[in-house]
Amino acid sequence: MFDEMDEVVQDYDERIRSARESAGLSQEDLAKELNEKASLIRKLEHGETLPSDDVQRKLEQKLGIDLSEGAAPDEDTDWEGGSATGEYTLGDVVERKD
Repeated sequence: MFDEMDEVVQDYDERIRSARESAGLSQEDLAKELNEKASLIRKLEHGETLPSDDVQRKLEQKLGIDLSEGAAPDEDTDWEGGSATGEYTLGDVVERKD
């Protein structure tokens, strides 16, 4: 169940604040448009709380941003390690530093 859920990016607070400011919105204006409290927007922008799935969707749609780790291109997405049986060994995932 949790494997399919995307994690929120680490810099979600900066992304929200930057996009809000670029849109010319105050925290109160954004809160009104999302039907949320201004205190929630403040807490999100200060990194004090993570957005719920619902609030995350609203922010992404309103501000045109992406707050999910899984949606960004990841350097491991095209990795094709593993044995012929489809199972991975420690050697598939460890990088040696000799």
